[in-house]
Amino acid sequence: MSRSGKRDFPMLSISILLAMILGIITGGYPCYTNEISTISLFLAMTISLASISFKGIITRESLKMALYSIILNYGVLSGLILLISLPFEDGLRYGFVMMAAVPPAIVVMPLTDILKGKTEYALLSISSIYLLSILLTPLIIYLLLGKKVNGANLILTTLILIALPLLLSRIVRRLRISRRISETMINACFFLLIFGIVGENRSFLLYNLEEILLIVLLTILRTFGPGLGIIKIGKAMKISMDRIIPLSLFSSFKNDGLAILLCLSLFPEKIAYLATIPCILAVIIEMSWVVYLEVTSNRARWHHG
Repeated sequence: MSRSGKRDFPMLSISILLAMILGIITGGYPCYTNEISTISLFLAMTISLASISFKGIITRESLKMALYSIILNYGVLSGLILLISLPFEDGLRYGFVMMAAVPPAIVVMPLTDILKGKTEYALLSISSIYLLSILLTPLIIYLLLGKKVNGANLILTTLILIALPLLLSRIVRRLRISRRISETMINACFFLLIFGIVGENRSFLLYNLEEILLIVLLTILRTFGPGLGIIKIGKAMKISMDRIIPLSLFSSFKNDGLAILLCLSLFPEKIAYLATIPCILAVIIEMSWVVYLEVTSNRARWHHG
């Protein structure tokens, strides 16, 4: 059961699924898709990061959990993404590199709370990873793609899409926006972001079907595999579920919306189209993982409440 004694309704999942379906059906926005998507992601990141407080969350245990989260997200998950990129060439592989380079999805924060995980661990972990990503994201992209990207544009884009939301979130935090309003705004931002990205790039459905199916299969394995694997390993080691949950989330989520925007910002149009395909498919699969986690969590609380 939820804290309020009522069954939680998976509004985030519904917003995401509806956005994907409508995006594929309608083709998204008639114009300014990149601008709307960028602003939506920027606002969603700023509002979500505003829930992070740097006071009283730094303990020996939370620091240890943050280290584990960094290893799982930028070590295990990024490594898996780069591994599954090996069968692909050029543009498609560039998309996987972008996914490996970006920090975890901001949906990790609300999901940790929804799934009754230790939010203080998730707060410190995501704070640490996003601060590190200001350096790690451009470094990974540059090391793996080299002269294929403009270094100055890469740094500027990273600062705008990662560093600036972190700074502005400190101001938003002082506004003391209620949780319900924050969640509604985040859901709306996710809807606008995914509706635009999926709609604008729905032609990926007409791309080489064999490669699409291979990307889907490999992305399912790299998303559900580590997430469920951490849960099973944690249970076997008798670690409490509230500690397992954030680790499972950090091992399975990447900020695919950010990866898509980086592809569109850093590559010529023809290459950018190919590069966004793995990222778009990853959005759909990771959002399916969100739905699975949110619905199964609600069902478990309903049956045991």
